Amino acid sequence: MHKTLLTFLGKGRDSAKTGYRVANYRFPDGLTRQSAFFGLALAEVVKPDLLVMLGTTGSMWGVLVEHVAVEGEDEALRLELMEAEYAGQVDQPLLDRVAPLLRRAAGIEVLPRLIPSGRSAQEQVEMLSTIASSVPKSTQLQIDVTHGFRHLGMVGLLSAELLQRLRAQTEVHAVWYGALDMTQDQLTPVLALDGLQSVQRWVSALDRFDASNDYGVFAPLLEADGLPRDKAQCLVDAAFFENMSNVADAARRINTVLSALDAPLRGPSELFRQTLRKRLEWARKNDLGEQQRLLALRALDRGDLLRAAIFGLESLITRLCQEQGKDPLDYQQREQADVVFQQELKAGAHPDWKRYAYWNLKNLRNAMAHGTSPEIRFVQELLRNPQRLREELRSALSRLSQP
Repeated sequence: MHKTLLTFLGKGRDSAKTGYRVANYRFPDGLTRQSAFFGLALAEVVKPDLLVMLGTTGSMWGVLVEHVAVEGEDEALRLELMEAEYAGQVDQPLLDRVAPLLRRAAGIEVLPRLIPSGRSAQEQVEMLSTIASSVPKSTQLQIDVTHGFRHLGMVGLLSAELLQRLRAQTEVHAVWYGALDMTQDQLTPVLALDGLQSVQRWVSALDRFDASNDYGVFAPLLEADGLPRDKAQCLVDAAFFENMSNVADAARRINTVLSALDAPLRGPSELFRQTLRKRLEWARKNDLGEQQRLLALRALDRGDLLRAAIFGLESLITRLCQEQGKDPLDYQQREQADVVFQQELKAGAHPDWKRYAYWNLKNLRNAMAHGTSPEIRFVQELLRNPQRLREELRSALSRLSQP
């Protein structure tokens, strides 16, 4: 797979000749590389196909070129770059002219790119836009957040999340930091910030789940931290069954996962284990009607009003089946239980509040499911008022859960 390394270039000058202090960087596997520019040392180790270098108008572009250039090479261009750097006036056309020199020195494709300093929200968006346009659409991306302004480390981590969201085939493989302030015995440790990256993926997965109720978003994260693959697959299956309104099979798959989540997990997943268990807890209910009711309330909370109406009505019909001695998993018997209940409502066997709640929920479900305008004016008004519609659905769910 194509590999890209993204690195930042800052302004700090420990040395007039090399810019940054020369350090002996020690990688997690024990390999060491000596360099004043960690991005170059990292490139030697990870061997990318493309090195994207990001810096501002005042970053150490001239010092970098002086560090890697052969004596006398492109001397006029180097002098021009040094003067522009000193004045804080480096521009993209000048960097484009310098790019061939950097490529020759690094032995790989190098793409120097100018970014703003991020003083405003607009500049911060421009930075992310430049990063997105500089990284190939299908690549294994590694990011170096060592140099540059302190806030650029946050930009690097945010860009990793951004690229993975925008491009399905962009995979952020690692985020690196050369920890100069942790130097001991003349060795500077290189930190792989995989733990932080995994935490960010969990936060993102929780956001996506709360918006979609797709249990499958957790499967790869849990599997990476020790959950057996067959258990992780159960979450994917549960999402499929729930989308088909097959709550019974969805609950069975989730309960298989819940039993595995009783034991601690390794890695970042352990931080989120209890949070995930709470989101799956509805499946532990032994009563199908209660499971459907809880799913209806969850759908209502996330704004999925159609699914709230569907699960709410199905919850009532399940309870009617249980009361009438019918099988709630048999379609024909569910239809029969619903018909019997409607007959009881017409005969006045139930209070008005229950009749009102049932027919409102039924009419709302039908109108939203079919996308047609209902004949009942009150229901028409509800479908034009999101706040009143939510209130009415919640009221109906609450009333119909009462005996």
